[in-house]
Amino acid sequence: MLDKKVTLLSIAVALALTACGGGGSSTTPTPTPVASTGSGKAVDGYLSSATVLCDTNKNGAADTGEVSVLTDSQGNFVFSPACTGNIVVTGGTNIDTGLPFTGTLKASAGSTVATPLTTLTVDAGLTTAQVVVFLGLPAGTDVTKLDPVASTPDVLKRTLALQQIIQSTTNTLAALGKNSSGATLQGIYLEVVKSVASTLVVNPTAILIDSSGNISPVLVSSVVQQSVTNVATTANPALAASKSVIATLSPARVATVASAAIVSQAQTLATSTTSNLLSVTTAAQSDVTIANALNALSSLLVTTSTVDVSGVGTALTSLVAANTSGSTAASKTAAANALNTQASNAGATIDSSKFIAPTNYLGVVNDQIAINGSTYTLDQFSQGAVVTTAKNASLDIFSFSALVVGTPIPPTGGVNTTTVKFGLELSDTVASKRSLQVVIDGVTLSNDANGLLSVAVPASAKVYVYGATSSGTTANLTLTNLSPNLIAVGANNAITFNMGQLFNKIATDNQNPVLANLQYLKGTLNVKFVMSTLDIRTSKGLAAGLSVLVNGAGMPAVSGEGFQGVVTIQ
Repeated sequence: MLDKKVTLLSIAVALALTACGGGGSSTTPTPTPVASTGSGKAVDGYLSSATVLCDTNKNGAADTGEVSVLTDSQGNFVFSPACTGNIVVTGGTNIDTGLPFTGTLKASAGSTVATPLTTLTVDAGLTTAQVVVFLGLPAGTDVTKLDPVASTPDVLKRTLALQQIIQSTTNTLAALGKNSSGATLQGIYLEVVKSVASTLVVNPTAILIDSSGNISPVLVSSVVQQSVTNVATTANPALAASKSVIATLSPARVATVASAAIVSQAQTLATSTTSNLLSVTTAAQSDVTIANALNALSSLLVTTSTVDVSGVGTALTSLVAANTSGSTAASKTAAANALNTQASNAGATIDSSKFIAPTNYLGVVNDQIAINGSTYTLDQFSQGAVVTTAKNASLDIFSFSALVVGTPIPPTGGVNTTTVKFGLELSDTVASKRSLQVVIDGVTLSNDANGLLSVAVPASAKVYVYGATSSGTTANLTLTNLSPNLIAVGANNAITFNMGQLFNKIATDNQNPVLANLQYLKGTLNVKFVMSTLDIRTSKGLAAGLSVLVNGAGMPAVSGEGFQGVVTIQ
């Protein structure tokens, strides 16, 4: 749980090399030790199944030759050999709240943790001392070694409050920019982090959270305004579409409507009792009221508008408090009606009662998946499903039917199309080393005005495969010229991953004996299916944040949302 003490993993120490020169009394100076991270934790709450990149060239992206690993069920990661570059964490699931992580964490070489605090020191250039003062942490705290979950309740609450400010601002700008794809959220997240640093540079003695846990409304307003400016002027190509929309908005007007509500959410975390912290955190991090409201009110936020929106901001703050504090239905209705009235006074017609509901996602129809033509509920899948081997492979077809809600695929040039990655992993539940990992990169997914999905596997798409037999023999493949049916969309928007087609391709192009040996696996296997970029939801909420990493040098990972379970193949 959030207040549970957890011992940090040890990290590799820097190597000190000594050389002796020849002749006389001359000596060669001892080289400066090189900082490195051998192991550590990904902490935004502990993140399981997150992708951790050793970013040797420090450009924030996974490049050829750079190594990625996955976190375990407690957020631990290990690099062997140790990483001498920056650490970049994406994807995964918060093990306490069960919510997927949609931001980006960074840490410098030598850090034992990657947290929102270390991200401020890497991507925003703040010193650890500046971060300590800004958040009101104990003097001398080394944030590169600080695990907030295993620290004191006060440190944890302050860290959660900061994270809430960053994430809520991120979600709000993504909604305003009409694009909540995975890459967009991660890009905006880092722009918001930079805005925190900019705010601190302008106010070098400022304290975001004082000794009593009170959050500064002035500083949060500054962060929101600077975030709008950052996104509107960013050079990040992943934010090109959002940038053009955000550039039409007034930073001050966005902050007037949103910042007090963001403070309200963060304040609840900063002053929560320890016993209530988990439930309060889950409620705040899953609430979509601010993002939905700002999206609906966007016509009031443009630079050309002059109408007073301060009353709208006050009413939104009350609605957010009602939605996240366990208020009665009557209180929520009253708060929603008050916001409707204030919006109407400002010239906008909205229905605030709908703001608490998520928008823009793919819903898993009936909470079911299909394997080899047989359907299973997600509960059955997670607890263990019995599957009969199909003709073309043990696990031939994996699919789920998707309901398009809102615009989960953001429009690009007037067309709702995006590029996604798919990942599928099978691994033995026993001591055997049998494993099969597949990532398909470069698939195009679209939806039309009627909510019908379509998919294309272009010539540029690639499949990356890793297999390991029970004896430990392994193989890697990279495949091109893929079958258009490898990923397909059938009746009822059934998104289908066709493993049989993949094995046919392997047999035709490569005839690899290791992978051929894995075509008809039997026994009980762990199964993970993940899709990048898009928000996937079940009737219980967000699908799990997962990652599939293809083992082997230069092999990629895919992080996103999906399903994890156990199957017994007969």
